Amino acid sequence: GIGYFGGMFRLFMNAGGKKDGTFRSLKDHSPGSKRKEYSDRALRTLGSGDLRGAVKLPPDEDLNEWLAANTVDFFNELSLIWGIIHDVGLSTIPAGEGFPPGFEYRWAPDKSRTPQACSGPEYVDFVMTWVDKEINNTSLFPTSSAAPFPRHFLQSVKVLFTRMFRIYAIVYWHHFSTLEEVGASSHLNTSFKHFMFFIWEFDLVLPAEVEALRDIVEELRARYCATP
Repeated sequence: GIGYFGGMFRLFMNAGGKKDGTFRSLKDHSPGSKRKEYSDRALRTLGSGDLRGAVKLPPDEDLNEWLAANTVDFFNELSLIWGIIHDVGLSTIPAGEGFPPGFEYRWAPDKSRTPQACSGPEYVDFVMTWVDKEINNTSLFPTSSAAPFPRHFLQSVKVLFTRMFRIYAIVYWHHFSTLEEVGASSHLNTSFKHFMFFIWEFDLVLPAEVEALRDIVEELRARYCATP
């Protein structure tokens, strides 16, 4: 399910936000599937305020299924966050701009091994399109319980989470005020805290990457370590 971000999205739309195709269709889990069960369990735990508990692998459950369910849920949250920013309005900026200070993310188009310069908003759109495609790739995210996950699944998830982290970094540095204007900044903060707790629980993103949001990350890391 889309959880509290679905509620936030509906509130935004009711308040006059427009839908013109910039919001991606959200990915839902198949009814009765393990991923649906895991997503609902995490949502219930989040509702209780136990964020550390919400990211832990449930006892005797499959790690790959847990990673897959949460990857989809975080993608949905980012889709809603970026959709709101996109709908409020984005200014055109040159390639190489719109990134965290000291960072420039580049993107290699299909069939090209050479990453090319782009702007922050362009990078977000490239990543969101790519993550969407990866999640729908049944050889990577099998939809049948009889189909095994590929051997490289964990490594692929690490790349997915690294690139999704970069979207959060771009949003915080350059689009936070937009979310404040529509009353969605607290939802961003809650989503990012959940995202970072999940990253640390399974060691998904390198420390050098999270330097892009050092001050926020250090505060969240202290809370994560203080929570049993």
